Amino acid sequence: MSTVGMVVTIVIIIAAAIGGVWYWTKIKEDKSSEPPKDNRHAEIQEPILRNDDALPKPISHIKIPSEEPKEEDAPAAEPPLETAEEEKKEESEVSELPAEQSEPSDNYLEQPQPEELSESGLFKHDPFLMELVRINFRKPVTGSQLTPFVRSALDEIAPHGLLRVLALESNSQRWFKPDAIGMFEAVAFYVQLASSHASFNDVSLNQLNGQIFQRMEMHLDGSCEIQDVQELVNRTQYLNALIKQFGVQITLLLRPIEKVSIDTFEREATLLGFKRRSSKHYEKIGELVTDKEGRRLGNRKGTIEIRWIDDSNITISLNVPLIAPEKDPLRLFMTAVNAFAAVFDAEIVGSNGKVIDGATISLLKQELDRFYKEMRAKDVEPGSLRAHRLLD
Repeated sequence: MSTVGMVVTIVIIIAAAIGGVWYWTKIKEDKSSEPPKDNRHAEIQEPILRNDDALPKPISHIKIPSEEPKEEDAPAAEPPLETAEEEKKEESEVSELPAEQSEPSDNYLEQPQPEELSESGLFKHDPFLMELVRINFRKPVTGSQLTPFVRSALDEIAPHGLLRVLALESNSQRWFKPDAIGMFEAVAFYVQLASSHASFNDVSLNQLNGQIFQRMEMHLDGSCEIQDVQELVNRTQYLNALIKQFGVQITLLLRPIEKVSIDTFEREATLLGFKRRSSKHYEKIGELVTDKEGRRLGNRKGTIEIRWIDDSNITISLNVPLIAPEKDPLRLFMTAVNAFAAVFDAEIVGSNGKVIDGATISLLKQELDRFYKEMRAKDVEPGSLRAHRLLD
């Protein structure tokens, strides 16, 4: 080996030795810089598996939180009195808002009761209460052409609940509520002239005829037949006279010996099978309506209603024309009256302020018999669909 090779080898060996010494020194410094471990924690650590871990433990069920805050939770701040009163006022205003002031879609999309529809899907037309106006188009019209007239009639002219509209879809040949999508070749307007809640008059009937029916004939190339408006006005006045004559209730007053809170009233009304209309107003679930095969269609409006006036006065009423005499309405009514009188420990008082007795019940029975006879003489069957449409 030459002298040069030996020198190179020695240099490499020396460099490797120096690098090893530096690396070892660096490791020692890093270890010395780490904080000393505290073995005290190891002494008090619990074992990974304890004996009691093998024991079965009770299952914790998820509970629905109550409206009242738990003791460990901070109670939510109550709103200022004025704000709470305003919120209650707004809720009552929403629930009591007249249909004419609600958004147009509420009136436009109102769903009919099942018993009001025939097998063909059309509304059952009662010529005693209604005028049916059908407009046929020479060529199918689009839904976007038709719906502005329908919305105007429903939301700007007709009293709430007295006008129903269906349109004949061209392809399926089925009747639907008019929609902006589709092609329609006819439209049917079911005009109920009056009810206990609202009524057409000469102004609204003329508007419906001139602004809707005649304009649709002209702009959509349609044709229809309608009775003379004055004849419709006369029929409307006759129906309003019937409503005034037959739209009656029998109302009795319950006077509890001890005051009845609104919470107690709601609880007892629910337990006795009454349906909530509002916190102060409950009604007995109405008569079941079935089809020809006996299948359930729904329930009519309740015929017995109870209202909390204040903690010392509760009224209970029978909607006389909405129940057939064959159902023995007075017996059903007095059964409900006596049930509430028992739970509220109340005396039963008539409109004259006197306590109801057996003689009073006999007089009521005679009055009801006479009342139902007069209804039938005017072609309004008690408890029928016609009676509910007119007097509900």
